[in-house]
Amino acid sequence: MFKIPRFISSRDNADEAEIIVAGIPYDCTSSFRAGSRFGPRELRNYAYEAIEEFSFYQKKSLDDVPFCDVGDLDIMVGDPAKMVETVKVAVSSFIEEGKRVVSIGGEHLITYPLFLAHKESYPEFTMIHLDAHADLREGYAGDSLSHASVMKLCLDEGLEKLIQIGIRSGTAEEFELRQTDHRIIPATNLEDVADALDEGEIVYISLDMDYFDPSFVPGTGTPEAGGASFHDFMNFLKVITEKKCRIIGADIVELAPDLDPSKISVAFAAKVLREMLISMQMNF
Repeated sequence: MFKIPRFISSRDNADEAEIIVAGIPYDCTSSFRAGSRFGPRELRNYAYEAIEEFSFYQKKSLDDVPFCDVGDLDIMVGDPAKMVETVKVAVSSFIEEGKRVVSIGGEHLITYPLFLAHKESYPEFTMIHLDAHADLREGYAGDSLSHASVMKLCLDEGLEKLIQIGIRSGTAEEFELRQTDHRIIPATNLEDVADALDEGEIVYISLDMDYFDPSFVPGTGTPEAGGASFHDFMNFLKVITEKKCRIIGADIVELAPDLDPSKISVAFAAKVLREMLISMQMNF
């Protein structure tokens, strides 16, 4: 692990934590604007100035969440297959110790090894995918290991239920797959998400920052107009709580801080991470 600042309220020792926060600074398959490998670093650095520990929304403090930010996984820029193996092995070790993991990226391909790691300990769980893009391509630019194909990769490796919300961009083939594959549930609103979830369902949450409208988060690799607000995200977490879902893990990806000199995107993402951690403590 690299010696970098921890996210606010982190425990000093992973042994004291129930939740692990780990950065995955990888963006080698970014197809439009790279830079998400700097997301974990900037998110931590800015959090101390941008947000408080207490959430007005959930009326709880991050100080009460037993989590430890262990820094960034040691990943070199380059071969995506090597990244997949490195992340899978590292995260699997945390899960085997009984920890839950929140990963901060980094591009969306990192969700694939995270899915593989969780599948080893949780044979059946639902992936909830908040994104502007379907990420259901067979590959991109000749490579199947791509941020544009990450959900297709998970389906090919045994994912049985994928709830997608916020999707507003993709190919005709991706659109067709969403309509015909029984494992994929396209949700157009939060009511659809609630209807798709059973009470007490085991879920993993994958959040691409371009789920949000670029007027809120311009610092992302592939911005798409027509996205969600922060309040939409908080209402999503409310649905998870009301359905008594068990959150076994999560990732926040595609924050590219250098694309937004104002740092608004970083402050936004830091607040999202705070709320995600609090919600994970409440919902397990």
